Amino acid sequence: MNRQKGLSLSGLIVLGFIVVLVAIGGFKLVPVYLEYNRIKTIFKSMSEDPALRKASRGELDRSWSSRTMVDDVKNLDGSAIEYAKDANGLHVSADYSVKVKLFANVNACIDFHPTSD
Repeated sequence: MNRQKGLSLSGLIVLGFIVVLVAIGGFKLVPVYLEYNRIKTIFKSMSEDPALRKASRGELDRSWSSRTMVDDVKNLDGSAIEYAKDANGLHVSADYSVKVKLFANVNACIDFHPTSD
């Protein structure tokens, strides 16, 4: 007698449930990580801009504001950004958290620390 191999209906339902949960998490979390990469790119371009090396805090904030309007950054406020100037140039960094609602009362809180280095 040959034994059948394969996935049972209950196994298929469980596998489908797991795939749906992973997909929901991915659809909710991927945009947050893409925005983090845009922020890192903005920080890098700001640190490489020779016009900003001797700029005041107000000028740096205006530069940040104009760059975030173009790249549609919403999770990082300009007041949370730290600017440091030294002989090597301008270093830009920040610490921020993003809370993403996954489903019902389940949330994901992600901490980011982008830098220009």
